[in-house]
Amino acid sequence: MKAFLQFLQRAFKYFRNTKRVWRRPSRASLLIIDRGTASPLDEMFAHHNPHIMEIRGESVNMFALLRALPKIHLGAVAYLEAYIDFVEPKLILSRTDNNHTLWQLKRRPNVTYKVALIQNGWRLENKDSLPEPDLKKIYRTDRFFAFGDASSKILAQRIDGELVTSGSLKANTVRREKSSNKSPSVAFISTFRVAKYKNYIEGSEFFETFGKLCKKLGMPLVIAGCERSVSGHQIEKDF
Repeated sequence: MKAFLQFLQRAFKYFRNTKRVWRRPSRASLLIIDRGTASPLDEMFAHHNPHIMEIRGESVNMFALLRALPKIHLGAVAYLEAYIDFVEPKLILSRTDNNHTLWQLKRRPNVTYKVALIQNGWRLENKDSLPEPDLKKIYRTDRFFAFGDASSKILAQRIDGELVTSGSLKANTVRREKSSNKSPSVAFISTFRVAKYKNYIEGSEFFETFGKLCKKLGMPLVIAGCERSVSGHQIEKDF
């Protein structure tokens, strides 16, 4: 009861400061949940005309909210399910991997949509980002793309579904044809954000060490930038 009252309190603050949308969510075969982490999925699957759902306070859909009221005891799950029922997707994708509400989208037994979550960061060292293992396995997905075997083993204790090991160090297991014509090179995929510029300055020792190592090994270094705006790109380049 206490947890439910706390949810209602949070929901009231959320609702009070959020834009209200008075139109039904449009139908789409692909639903990407969370505009904040939609990129690059929205670009990769643009040809499917995905519907992007906002869950960070950008807006609240009043039709979905009203439909969710009879199941308000479920909290945010009720709103998500009501919204999804309007969209009628075949597939739900999200990179918001540590939101446990999304892990419950297969809660209903007869849903026809698939749910695939993509691990967005190595958060397993922070136990607050993971719920405790539950024998009832209330958390389900169809696919959960995780960083390597270690992450998959930990997540498998908490999520019922297929864990697909991918990304990060797992990429090193991909076989490549050796070529005597080209020397090895390193590509660094940047996650630079102008808004967190101070954090990068504090952790600059990593980049300095990384650069020195590449130079010592004689390996060319290519950096794939992240910031899209002209001003943001220049700040990232200068850094």
